[in-house]
Amino acid sequence: MSRLSTLSPNAIKAMFSSETDEQLITLITLQDPNNLNQPVRLANGFTGRLSSLTTDDEVVYGVTSRGNDYVFLPLEVNLPTDDDAGLGDCTLTLNYVTSQAIELVRSHLMSATPVTLELVLGSTPNYVEASFTGFYATNVNYNSQSITLSLSAINYNREPFPCYNFTPSYFPGM
Repeated sequence: MSRLSTLSPNAIKAMFSSETDEQLITLITLQDPNNLNQPVRLANGFTGRLSSLTTDDEVVYGVTSRGNDYVFLPLEVNLPTDDDAGLGDCTLTLNYVTSQAIELVRSHLMSATPVTLELVLGSTPNYVEASFTGFYATNVNYNSQSITLSLSAINYNREPFPCYNFTPSYFPGM
């Protein structure tokens, strides 16, 4: 489900210090089930311009990590809690509502879309400090101010096994 390695001292400092030169950036990959070759990659911070996406009319900022460009968008990430009931839900709130963003939501995010969250430092974006996989966008709400994605993890430990009881309605004649 997730890979949480031992965080580097710089990552711990970036998370808990009130002032630091280091920034902890969340990289988000939304995998479109209909087009596996074109995932949507977003980041909640930036390290510079993305030359592959910048044009004469528009400058695009973001993060390049492991050869992939993540576009900077102002967003808020609420990571899940881990308690006795299991892994909680995670929410992403995008504070960027345009006609292109709404079209993206309507065309790609209305079904269970796989989502990966990764934490990197701005100084070392190619090293992933923590990775959270196994999430799916299960609910999308949007208005004129924001787009909110609810992410849920499939927890097979809470599923009954076997999934059916041997009852006459499921297995007639047994």
